Amino acid sequence: MKITLGPIPFLWDEDKILSFYKEIATSPVSVVYIGDVICSKRFIPGIDAIETIGRMLLDAGKEVVISTLGLITTREELDFIEALCRLPFTIEANNIGVLNTCSGKEIIGGPHLAIYNAPTAKFLADLGIQRIVFMPELNKPAIESISLSVPSLEKEIIVFGNLPLAFSWRCYTARAIGLSKANCAIVCKKYPEGMPLETMDGMPLFNINGTQLMSAKKVCMVGSLDSLEALGIEYLRIIPQARNTSDVIGIFNKAIEGVLSYPETREALKRYAPEGMSNGWFYGQAGWEYVDNESIKTGPEQATQHYI
Repeated sequence: MKITLGPIPFLWDEDKILSFYKEIATSPVSVVYIGDVICSKRFIPGIDAIETIGRMLLDAGKEVVISTLGLITTREELDFIEALCRLPFTIEANNIGVLNTCSGKEIIGGPHLAIYNAPTAKFLADLGIQRIVFMPELNKPAIESISLSVPSLEKEIIVFGNLPLAFSWRCYTARAIGLSKANCAIVCKKYPEGMPLETMDGMPLFNINGTQLMSAKKVCMVGSLDSLEALGIEYLRIIPQARNTSDVIGIFNKAIEGVLSYPETREALKRYAPEGMSNGWFYGQAGWEYVDNESIKTGPEQATQHYI
């Protein structure tokens, strides 16, 4: 199984982005997704810098993929995507409209495409998509059905990080401080880890990230690596975070190599999930729950939920 690194979900300054990818170039990641899925205003270095970063990662032996926007709302955003598609890299399509602009390119179906069932996966496979990244809310039987329907496609799943949940035409972050999306002043730069949102009872629930809602808890699928491999999933995606991404990558790499046991890995990863960990959707539970692998092994009817 190979570790992949998703696109940076939050807005960081240029120096942080460049130093981050220099660090990633020396990590055991096999595939690196770069670009911005949230807003064309947010990848500060620009198109030329994306290409420079991509070539640097290629030289380090990484497969490089350019991620595209999940929601296309303006002519400027469409122009941005068209410019990305002219770069000499594979493209991750996170909106079905991207397929119209990237003819002839190698395409990966990102986690924001609505691939809920086998017929959709087959349709996209017929269009030439070479890999699909499963949507976060799919449970194990749904993933199995889709995977069996397209055995020739590569499969990828998010295994750690704040899960992407939904997009809005409006910008949540700008609206929270009384600004409009058009005149946002790029205020999300003040929130390099997103803006936390709790329930009325004080439970961390969402992470506001521009036009996107993410989970407050970090998904953690390290206890399910055997199941994922049995489902034909070869690529394991980690979502970048403002701190300690390389540490998380290292822990997963040791888990894959068998150096760390599941309990050791789970405890190590807890340090990087201050709001708790989750994996509920995969097991048909509420998404924010955590189903412990030690319980799963005794049978699904005896699996227990933990809130960690």
